[in-house]
Amino acid sequence: MKVIDFETTADKFLISIDKNAMKKESVLRIIKRVRQEYLAELADIDESVLELGEEIKATWWQKNKSRFIKDDE
Repeated sequence: MKVIDFETTADKFLISIDKNAMKKESVLRIIKRVRQEYLAELADIDESVLELGEEIKATWWQKNKSRFIKDDE
């Protein structure tokens, strides 16, 4: 058996991972990430939400950058 094996059926992707190759916790982290990707696709986020996120980050940085960068005047 290969360490990681991937198969495609008519309605599924099948991934097999050798138990000796990865810890269970690592596999669960990967599955969690795949689930997040799936939920993100369901959310159908458009560009305006991404722009809003950038605006929020920029505003936060302007208010908080002095906490991280000393002002040398």
